[in-house]
Amino acid sequence: MLKVAKKISNIINNKTFGDELKIKKISHVLEDKHPADISDVIEDLDSNSRLEFFRLTPRLVDSRVLVNLVNPYRTKTLAFFGLEYFKKSVHLLEKNELIEFVEQLNVKERKKFIEIMPKKMQTTVKFLMAYPENSVGRNMSFDFILVSENLSVENALKYIKEKKEIPDSCSEIFTENDEHELTGLISLTRLLKSSKKKKLRDIESPDIVGITAADDQEVAYNLFNKYHFVRLPVVDANNHMIGLIRSADLIDIAQEEITEDFNQFTGTSEDNEIDSPLIPNCLKRLRWLSFAIINTLLSPFIISLFQDTIQQTVALAVLMPIAGALGGNIGIQTASVVIKGFSTEEFREKQCSKLIRNETLMGVFNGLVIGLLLGVTVLFWFYNFKLSLLIFGTMVFCATWSSFIGVALPVMFYRFGYDSSLSSGPLITTITDVSGYIVFLGLAHIFLS
Repeated sequence: MLKVAKKISNIINNKTFGDELKIKKISHVLEDKHPADISDVIEDLDSNSRLEFFRLTPRLVDSRVLVNLVNPYRTKTLAFFGLEYFKKSVHLLEKNELIEFVEQLNVKERKKFIEIMPKKMQTTVKFLMAYPENSVGRNMSFDFILVSENLSVENALKYIKEKKEIPDSCSEIFTENDEHELTGLISLTRLLKSSKKKKLRDIESPDIVGITAADDQEVAYNLFNKYHFVRLPVVDANNHMIGLIRSADLIDIAQEEITEDFNQFTGTSEDNEIDSPLIPNCLKRLRWLSFAIINTLLSPFIISLFQDTIQQTVALAVLMPIAGALGGNIGIQTASVVIKGFSTEEFREKQCSKLIRNETLMGVFNGLVIGLLLGVTVLFWFYNFKLSLLIFGTMVFCATWSSFIGVALPVMFYRFGYDSSLSSGPLITTITDVSGYIVFLGLAHIFLS
């Protein structure tokens, strides 16, 4: 949208155009543009042009545009128009957009924004906001049809036909017993093809998997991934259906989970790094960079302990970086595979021991292959068999130890109930680098002294 933003900026800054002509030209440029595209244009405009855009074409800035803006542009837009301005367009928002937007308001703004909503929307938002932030309840919709399994096919079809509000994308109905417990579902195709006198309980599919509103949204993602459902019914503690979560919501959930894991693994922030304040972002990163600082201090200290050994064999200084580099790469590679496995439930808790064993054995194999290749290279490079043997032994240790650390740390976090991505890259790199230098220089002291 950068080209569009430049075009609009040129229109706004053209002194030969009057306001009416500017409005006409801007409206023509943004005609039929999606609200998300208009949000991109607003973000690409410079400050002065943005304010003029707001002044000239306020009708183009509605609630759908607002929720697609990232901070600080959303805050600046709110400051210009005020929350009351968006009252007339709040009904245009999808449920998930509305909840996401309300979550990002402060307490005072949230209360005020809810007050300007239509009563029905207020009830929906308050109900959904009562659930934890990353729960299924926050993502569920109420676009479903629930009928008694004791109805006949004829009466069920009559009920659906007379129902005032029918979901636009309804491909099945859900059934419940006399205690209002969820019992099954029936596709509309099967319902239409069945005999009108048959009871719904005779044609319903009892193989239905429900999910509770309090469950973490990652549970929903894993169920969709496992069973390939189109929709999942959301139930309460008594198995009463209270909502529905669609596979379309899976995209947002998957993106949130992947982003969250990636941010934790790399030690970065989930906020928009470009537009967020500099100092808070720096402080967030420093927490994880502290591991790198430890690594920076420990590595030279360890090297200094073996300076006599290094002075005796200059080749050690040339080969030393290999010990740290290999270990860190293998450790992060292994951890990435393990964290992905836990996130997508490819691995189960009972498989942890097998996982550690397999990854460690893989490290031994890789270490032997890499060690042999580097050992031969060093032999022809320095014509020193002991040095060749030293690099071989170091590579076997580093690959094995790094593979073990790369899988053991995520497994340990997982078993203690923590997010496995908390075993971040800086932590793994610190452990593998330091241990790699200790083994390399320690073996050098033994072999070459």
